[in-house]
Amino acid sequence: MNEAFDLLTFQKKAREMCDPKKLFELWEDVCRRYEHREIGTYELDEMKEVILPNLKALTQLKHSINDIDDAGVPQIRKHA
Repeated sequence: MNEAFDLLTFQKKAREMCDPKKLFELWEDVCRRYEHREIGTYELDEMKEVILPNLKALTQLKHSINDIDDAGVPQIRKHA
């Protein structure tokens, strides 16, 4: 069973999330609640303003880290 939607609690959760996958899952949950009319346009827009910038920032951070790895940082090889 899903927890009841409390805008402030969900916004706090979104701001504290550092895992893009979990943040995207939270966004999907919010969208599902909107589609089922459990929340209104106001709550959807408020959550969008918190989640989407954080999701973009986390994605950019992940790409930056991957670029550093690809730029020649020596990889540790395991010998069989």
